[in-house]
Amino acid sequence: MNCWHCERTAYGTCIFCGRALCKDHVREMPHIVALYRDGRGDHRAIVTVRALYCGVCEPREDPVALPELG
Repeated sequence: MNCWHCERTAYGTCIFCGRALCKDHVREMPHIVALYRDGRGDHRAIVTVRALYCGVCEPREDPVALPELG
């Protein structure tokens, strides 16, 4: 697979959109792997702090409502 940006050999993919990335074009961004409630009922998150990111896609900072799942 080749890098989305430059067509060189890719070494990873963006966690958000799946675009292939070479070592020169890869960026890093935190990514939430899982959400859960602890024993006291507090919400917690397991986060990968340095997940691969392409710099092209636009992950949203704010949560998106999904009423159709309710």
